[in-house]
Amino acid sequence: MTAGVASRKHVSRPGPGVTAVRADNPGPLTLTGTQTYVIGTGPLIVLDPGPHDEAHLGRVDDVIAGRPVAAVCLTHAHADHSAAAADAAARWGELRASAATLDRVGSAGRALADDEALEPGEGFRLRAIATPGHSADHLCYLLERSRTLFTGDLVLGEGSTMIAHPDGSVGAYLASLARLAALRPERLLPGHGSPVEDALARLEECRAHRLRRVASVRRALEAGARTPEGIRAAVYGDLPVSHHAAADLTIRAYLAYLGETSSSISRRR
Repeated sequence: MTAGVASRKHVSRPGPGVTAVRADNPGPLTLTGTQTYVIGTGPLIVLDPGPHDEAHLGRVDDVIAGRPVAAVCLTHAHADHSAAAADAAARWGELRASAATLDRVGSAGRALADDEALEPGEGFRLRAIATPGHSADHLCYLLERSRTLFTGDLVLGEGSTMIAHPDGSVGAYLASLARLAALRPERLLPGHGSPVEDALARLEECRAHRLRRVASVRRALEAGARTPEGIRAAVYGDLPVSHHAAADLTIRAYLAYLGETSSSISRRR
């Protein structure tokens, strides 16, 4: 494959001063792959350098094209977003993330406080917003000039994100969606999937979907389901085996939200 074909396949420009570079890690949870965003016109911010993939980092480097980088930021510590963090920081600039994310990835960097702003220049102001739910350490980032919200894994371009107990929390997720809606973003750029043009409608869609799932788990419990298999079948139907582990972790998160304890659900197989 030529460099030009690779660029057209992996690189897009979803907005003024924003370039997306998609990693080659597609899958059920990553959709078409993790999006790394290069933000600004210089100095730049690199958001979520992605998996440890030299070809991907090379494509990001091509987009940077020698311009100064103010910071390499992370939304959270999951490896498909952060495995390349140390290499990216060594190449381009200081690593910035929540204190919990820095601890989890084990890399040196400077912690971002909730609502802290990064101002690399050229009128770009990026605010870090604490948004636990998908994971406890998660941040979203608001590009204030365009009201563009980088949502990491909190909101995907399509479908719903995983909330895996105990790091994930349904209650925290719903609260984070409400906080983001109050910011009145106009556009979402997710960590996986395509840009979302109607930001508020998508946030409401995610909230409503999650509440429907909560109601489904509640109905399953009321009907007598007491095993992960029973609850999974009632909530998700005929789910592929490859999705069972993820579904069971999410079910645990729903049970915690409903006040159920793990001991009340049999682990019998």
